[in-house]
Amino acid sequence: MPEGVAAIIDAIGNSARTEILRNLSQRPMSAPELAEVIEAAPRQVLRHLALLEDMGLVTADHPRGDRRAKGRVVLWTTDIARAEEVGRIWLDYVAGRPVPGAEQDA
Repeated sequence: MPEGVAAIIDAIGNSARTEILRNLSQRPMSAPELAEVIEAAPRQVLRHLALLEDMGLVTADHPRGDRRAKGRVVLWTTDIARAEEVGRIWLDYVAGRPVPGAEQDA
């Protein structure tokens, strides 16, 4: 399995991350608000957001180095275009089609 496909499955195959993406596609939310909505621990939500951000699936309204200012509320959103792209890559792999930029491993 190509490494990129494995990373996609890890990211979107997790039910909490899927709920995060779904909720953030409806409207921007802060991590604490999102934790309440999906009934998860705030620290866990932050870990999920970091992984999803690394994959380009979510974006924050402040860059990483500028998020810790006291009183700063960071709002997160799902990058729908990237989510669609990731979904196409996954579907191409499942359908046995070539995955752009990935060698087909057994």
